[in-house]
Amino acid sequence: MQYLTFLRLMNIGAFLFALLARVVWSNPVTIPALPLVPASFFDAITGVVFTTLLIWCIRPVRAFPADRELIEDIGGWLALSLVTLGVSSMTGPPWELVWTTISFISLCLVYMKIQHHPRRSPWMRSPISVLLAWMSTMLLILPFRILSDFQFTSLFGLSEQQWSTLALVVAIIGGLLFVIIHSDWVFGLTLVWYLIGLFFNDRLALVQQIVTGIGIVGALLLCYYVFYKRQRLFRQQSPKSSSS
Repeated sequence: MQYLTFLRLMNIGAFLFALLARVVWSNPVTIPALPLVPASFFDAITGVVFTTLLIWCIRPVRAFPADRELIEDIGGWLALSLVTLGVSSMTGPPWELVWTTISFISLCLVYMKIQHHPRRSPWMRSPISVLLAWMSTMLLILPFRILSDFQFTSLFGLSEQQWSTLALVVAIIGGLLFVIIHSDWVFGLTLVWYLIGLFFNDRLALVQQIVTGIGIVGALLLCYYVFYKRQRLFRQQSPKSSSS
């Protein structure tokens, strides 16, 4: 129990550091008008990210043995992810990309541990899904910001528009596969919010708008399918648990 208390206090401390680094101590950066940078209203997701993370960190788990085991299994990986996320907010390119990558890899390990705990509460995954999807969009944008800072207009014979279109297609396909493989409709909804922000950023070429629109429709359909499938599974399991 002492180890669990230590981990929870460490997670709360790391959360507060990431929040303050993002809101108070962040390095002021002028984000260039790139095709993959969403409209400004996308930043509203930041409030959702930190609110759900706070609930995850302070939520009582005494009555949920599986959740206590999960927190102990995660160990310090979530704290490492949050601390490096905070450090990335206080640095500029290219170190921002390095720290964000470390934070993302640590968060992926947390997500994998959550996936291997089937008896845990459904709430234990949802805040991590939102954070993972949000950080995925950051990692998608950061390389193009760095190239823009160094005034690269083409790379390996491809223009910036061609690279951004290719990256957009890969990101959408990867996001849809993630939703299907992990049955994670929360991740899918966060992806939809990012794509909507892209669609209304007034910087996409016609082909990119079409790809983004297809991605929004595909992600919404997948989210509905996964959510409906999970609800039907819960309804099937309810009579069994009540009868036993």
